Amino acid sequence: MPIPVNITRAHIERAMLEIDAMASIPPRRNSRKYHVEHNGKKYPPKYVISIANKYPNREELDPNPSVFTTYMAQDYLKDKGFLCIPLR
Repeated sequence: MPIPVNITRAHIERAMLEIDAMASIPPRRNSRKYHVEHNGKKYPPKYVISIANKYPNREELDPNPSVFTTYMAQDYLKDKGFLCIPLR
């Protein structure tokens, strides 16, 4: 299943603000190989897309790899103008 195309850059930025407001990222949702950088902060790509889906589609996107992969999330974020880079 692809990432819904109605997730916009604004939805992604809103998800990042929501993540910033959290005390911490759930351990199972942390970046493993890549992160997306925005405004000097680093975020887990899949988690960002999952959260961003709430805004246009009213539910967090299931992180199961049968729904979408980290690579799909990275590609989607890159298409929206975000920078995804390997963890160091």
